[in-house]
Amino acid sequence: MIQPHRRRLLSRLWLVAVLAWSCVRIAAVQFWLSDYGINTAVFAVIELVSASVYGAGSARLVIAAIDRQHKAAMKWGMISAAMYLAPDVYVLSAGHSLPATAYVAIALLLLLTLLQLAWQLRGRLLARQ
Repeated sequence: MIQPHRRRLLSRLWLVAVLAWSCVRIAAVQFWLSDYGINTAVFAVIELVSASVYGAGSARLVIAAIDRQHKAAMKWGMISAAMYLAPDVYVLSAGHSLPATAYVAIALLLLLTLLQLAWQLRGRLLARQ
C-alpha cells in the first residue's frame, strides 16, 4: 500500500505535470488557433481552472480505484472527464471554420490522454496486487 505522504507527493507531481501541459496547450492555441475566433485569454482561464480540477480529480480517481472505493472513483471520474473536455468544448464552440487539423489534434489529444490515464490506472492497480 502506498503511504499517505507518498500519495500526496505523487498527486502534487501529477498536478504540476497537468498544469505544465496546459501551458503547452495555451501556447498551441495562441499560435495555431487565434486566427479562428479563439480568444486565447478566455481559453487560458478555462484551461487552467479545468486543468487544476482535472489534475486533482484524476489523482483522486486513481487513489479511489486503488482503494476500491467505487463510488468515489465514479464521482472523480465524472468530474475529471468534464474538466478534461471543457477547454476543447470552448475551442469547438468558439472557433470559426477551424481547419481539419484542429479537429484531428483535439481528437488525438483526447485519445492519448485517455490511454495514458488508463495505462496509469492499470499500472497502479497491478502494483497493488
